[in-house]
Amino acid sequence: MTTVKTNIYETLPLIYNHLMRKIRYDYWADYLFLISSKYISREANVLELAAGNCRLAEHLIKRFPKLIASDISKRMLAGSENIKIKRVCCDMISIPFKRKFDLVYAAFDSINYLLTKKKISKFLTEIRDILSGDGIFTFDVSLEKNSINHTKHPVRKGIYKGISYQHQSIYDAGSRIHKNIFDIKLPGGEKFREIHKQKVLDFNQYFNLIDKAGFFVAECFDAFTFNNGKPDSKRVQFVLKKAGG
Repeated sequence: MTTVKTNIYETLPLIYNHLMRKIRYDYWADYLFLISSKYISREANVLELAAGNCRLAEHLIKRFPKLIASDISKRMLAGSENIKIKRVCCDMISIPFKRKFDLVYAAFDSINYLLTKKKISKFLTEIRDILSGDGIFTFDVSLEKNSINHTKHPVRKGIYKGISYQHQSIYDAGSRIHKNIFDIKLPGGEKFREIHKQKVLDFNQYFNLIDKAGFFVAECFDAFTFNNGKPDSKRVQFVLKKAGG
């Protein structure tokens, strides 16, 4: 049977929770809350970008009841049964909101999916337009050390609810593109392939793009810690504020 190439997050939602089964979303939410509570109150207007199936939002809405989750994939957003979470389907480089948010956040290297500096700049401009004067934008990015680490064991296979899959991780140091290739076979024999591409920028390039977009870096941590982020970190967490804000 021919393998059908699909858009990202079209078939993957069928096994997404299984792939992410070891992620402690409760700890991750605690970390984001600790970062954010220094700057905003529990009554803040909050927007999550690239929220996926809202697993983080399910925890953070307990701290920030005015939270809205957004994602480009309707199928991913539908993965949560929590009726308290307001959801909006949108592209994070074309944000439809006119209101201002006190906290905007994006998690799990969603920003790496923006493959060009032009798209990252457009994205940051969108954030600046919807962020309140004293608000913050926090996000994490995956750096080169993380890509190299994942390609040490590049192929993973498994079966979940009769669905078999193979996940291949490939990093091209020349183009600095990291590919995650998912080959998925459904119980009926149908085969699908999703290719997820991420751009792995140099650590210092983020600072340049942030500055040009009218932000400054209030804090930059080695992800999941409160230590300073470094060029050789696997993943870093940025906290941005508007310049002059």
